[in-house]
Formats: sequence, structure tokens, C-alpha cells
Amino acid sequence: MIKLLLSHQWKEATRSSVWQKNLAVNLVLGFFMLLMLLYVVLLSLFLDKILEELMPDKNPVTVVNSALLYYFLIDLALRFFMQELPVLGIQPYLHLPVGKGKLVHFVLWKSITSLFNFLPLMLFIPFALKVLPEVYGVGGAWLWVLGLFLITLANNFLTLYFKRQLVEKPLVTVGFLLAVVALALVDYLGYISLGAASGVFFNALGMQPVWIILPLVLLVVVYLVNYKFMIEHTYPEEMRVRKAAKVGDSKEIGFLQQFGEVGALMGMELKLIMRHKRTKSTVTMSIFFLAYGFIFYTNKIYTDGFAMLIFPGIFMTGFMMMSYGQFVPGWQSAHFDALLTKRLSPYTFYLSKFWMFVPTCVAAYIVTLLYGFMPEVGGKIVAINTACFLYNIGMNTFVILYMSTFNKKRIDLSKSASFNWQGVGASQFIMMLPALVLPILIYLPFGLMGNPWWGIAALGVFGIIGFLLHRQLLGIVVKRFQQQKYAIAAGFRQV
Repeated sequence: MIKLLLSHQWKEATRSSVWQKNLAVNLVLGFFMLLMLLYVVLLSLFLDKILEELMPDKNPVTVVNSALLYYFLIDLALRFFMQELPVLGIQPYLHLPVGKGKLVHFVLWKSITSLFNFLPLMLFIPFALKVLPEVYGVGGAWLWVLGLFLITLANNFLTLYFKRQLVEKPLVTVGFLLAVVALALVDYLGYISLGAASGVFFNALGMQPVWIILPLVLLVVVYLVNYKFMIEHTYPEEMRVRKAAKVGDSKEIGFLQQFGEVGALMGMELKLIMRHKRTKSTVTMSIFFLAYGFIFYTNKIYTDGFAMLIFPGIFMTGFMMMSYGQFVPGWQSAHFDALLTKRLSPYTFYLSKFWMFVPTCVAAYIVTLLYGFMPEVGGKIVAINTACFLYNIGMNTFVILYMSTFNKKRIDLSKSASFNWQGVGASQFIMMLPALVLPILIYLPFGLMGNPWWGIAALGVFGIIGFLLHRQLLGIVVKRFQQQKYAIAAGFRQV
């Protein structure tokens, strides 16, 4: 059955009208991937020498063992944004005597061919064969490699599960991502030590074969969870029985309906986000950027002043607004002409965007309050982030929306989320300049006069005033949109 399904996949690919074009592109990409793997193998071969140069007082094996858990967390994060979900068109098999379980197993096994699953083997096998036999023996070295590969596969199936759950139950995936961020935070604050736990486990993995049971059990559990989930969702047309509509039934998001037309537009925007890979990837990426503060807040060069702390404050409390808002109204490019024919006020359209951005900034700001637990600089960080949050909702929302009216590039939401630069143009880079530079310019006069706290307060005051005058500021955005809407529509028609 596997051989038959593989032959079908091969014929589906080679008989495609774009096979020749894709073949050329894939050959070029394959060359660069092989080159990258070669560099990874070379890095592995000289990893012990590199670590001895960087940390002459530490054993390279101990350093690698302590870092492996961090490596797998980073691997999990990269997979979430870059690894594609394996798919199989099931319609041709619905009328055939093919077990549903065989199809599901094939889809799951197909994911093992991902480059992400072979990268750690290239990175650690040369190192293991060169260094570990002297420490654990040849058998222990191969058990160590096997343990790494099993954890890699567990990461693979974890990624598939939570990316699929993002459609069915997004809160499950968001909760998992927040749990990973919280784990990194408590490790940074010193309450637990992931490095110490990693060192103990992987050292034991090489010395005592019984420890291989743990990653094996983890892999089996994650695989079975994926299998169960996909079995339940493989044939939705067979499982969902159409029922007669009942009074009160609604597919809309209930609590938004009380806000009238603005609420309805917000509900449609949320459904657009949940139904497409590109939008989901853009939103979920903002969760990881909430950890951006660790780059700045752990360095005294930045925390001793004020100006450099404004940048992470603006960035973290407004990243989702900036990353998603820079493509407005490109997200609606596929049906933009239809929107222009509707009796829909441009002011209402942009007001719904504004009220989409404000709650995301609030949620991001609440998460950044956790940085307040950092010793010595926690209170300063909270104060600056509060001012930056107010500035984002009162000023930057309108800067982003105004600059978005220069966006005339179409976005095809059916395309892949990873390595997709569709819709990205000069306007995306230009709009970030006022969003990030203007708050610094507002603070700068006060900072030069030796009153930095007055500068931080000025940011907050500007934000409050802008929020109170949001109707007038939105009017400026709408006026610009009215001047450009036909040029925008013409740009969106170009495929």
C-alpha cells in the first residue's frame, strides 16, 4: 500500500502542468540545501575543537549535553513556522476499499522525510563518532545518537499536532506556545535549570541503555495522539451530519455581534486569520517575539539608559499590530473589488481594524509585565513598556493604517506561509521607520535636557491623546484611502 501511494504521489507531481518549472526551482534549492548540510557536517567534525577554544575550562561533551534541550526547543520553534504539513488528497480513495488508518499512517510517515528530521543527524553524528566512543563506548555513542533522533521525530509530530490544532482549537496551540515561553522565562530567572537537566539526561542516555525508553515512549505517545486526531478529522464530510438549522444557530462569533457592523467585520477578520496559513503564521510569530526583551534587558549597556529600552517596548507591545497591519488591506486583496461594490463605509472598515489591534496590544502588554520580576530593572521596564503600550494604541495604530494605504501588492492566502514574500514591498519597510523612530524623537528632547522620565511620560501622554482622538485620526486614514482605493484595487488585480 505504501508503494502504491508513493507511486500516486510521484505521478501527481510529475504530471502537473508546472512540473518543469518546479523541477528547476527544486534543483537549485536542493543544491543550496546540500551545501548547507555540508557546512553542518564540517561544523560537527570540528565542534569539539571549537568548544575547546571558546570554553577551554569545560569538557565539550558536557557542554553539548547541557545545550541539547535548548537546541530541541529552538528546533520546535523553527519547525512551527517553517515546516509544512504533509497532505494527501483523499477524494480518489473514498470509493476504494482502503482503510482510513493506512492513509493516516502514510501521511504521518511522509512527514519523516522533512529536512528538519535529518539536520540533527548531520549535526551530531560526526561529533558522536569522533568524540563519544572514548566517553561512552561505541554502543553508548550510537544509543546517544538514537535518543537524539527519537526526540527529533517527537518534535516533528508535536509540530504537526499543534499546527493542526491551530485550526480546530487555537487556544490549545496558544496555550502550548505560552507554556514554552514560560518555561524559558523560569529557566532564565533561575527557578529551574534546563541546562542541568539536559546534561544529566543525555549523559545518562550514553551510559545506561535503559534511558532510551523515555524518548521512545514520548515518540509513541505523540505519534498516537496525532493518529487519533487525524482519524477523527480525515473525512469531515462523512463525520459531520448535516442538521436542520435551529433557532439561534449562528456561525458568527457571538459576543462580537453586539458591536454591529464593526463587530461583524472583526468576526470575519478572525475567521480569515484562522483559516489561512500565512495569517496564522504572522499572528503566532508575534508570541515568540514577546521574548525579544531578553536580548535587551539582560545587557547593562541598554538597561542603564532609557532610549534603547523604548525600542523593545514599542516592538513587543505592538509587534502583532505591526506585522499584521502592514499588509492591510492586502489580506482582502482576493475580494477587494467586491468590498468596493458593497455598501460598506471605509471608515467602518478601518475602525474594525483599529479595534482588532487594540486588544492585541493589550494582551502583549500584559505578557510583558512579567519582565517586571527581573531584579533591579523590573520597575523601570514596566514603566517604559506602559508608556510604549499607550503610544502604540494611540499613535502607532494610525501610523500603520495610514502607511498601509500605500500597499498595492496582492497576497494569495492559499500559498505557503514559509519563505513566502508575496505582498512584501518597499512600503512595508518604510512604514516601520515612523512607527519605531517617532517615539524616540518624542523622547529625545527630554533625554537631552536630563529629564528622561518626562520623555517617557510624554510618550504615554501622546498615546492617550491619540486614543481619545481616534475618530479624527481615522478620518485622516480614510481620506487617504479614498484617494488611493482604485489604484490599490488595480494593484491587487495583478497576479
